[in-house]
Amino acid sequence: METHDDFDAKRSAFMKHLQARAEQMKEKGMSQIASGAKEERPLSEWKSGRFGVRHMPDDSQGILRISIGGGNTPLPVDYITFRGEKNECIHLLRQALAVLEGYADD
Repeated sequence: METHDDFDAKRSAFMKHLQARAEQMKEKGMSQIASGAKEERPLSEWKSGRFGVRHMPDDSQGILRISIGGGNTPLPVDYITFRGEKNECIHLLRQALAVLEGYADD
């Protein structure tokens, strides 16, 4: 049977591992397309339900970009980060969902 202490230890270990991974990626300059370069700032940020949402500046090549993560984890880490016009990103995401669900037209 899990106790409250066990749960807190799992949460703490999960968060430490997540923070270490994030620091390693920052140091190596990885994931800048989705999360942004050091000097880049979000155009807007908000919280909706369990999701943190960040609208980043447009991609330098005009590519719509959507990054989504989270799931069933010890801590709430659900996020959406996107680049491009919001409605265009929603349309692209709906098309991607149709493909994942197997309903896409070829």
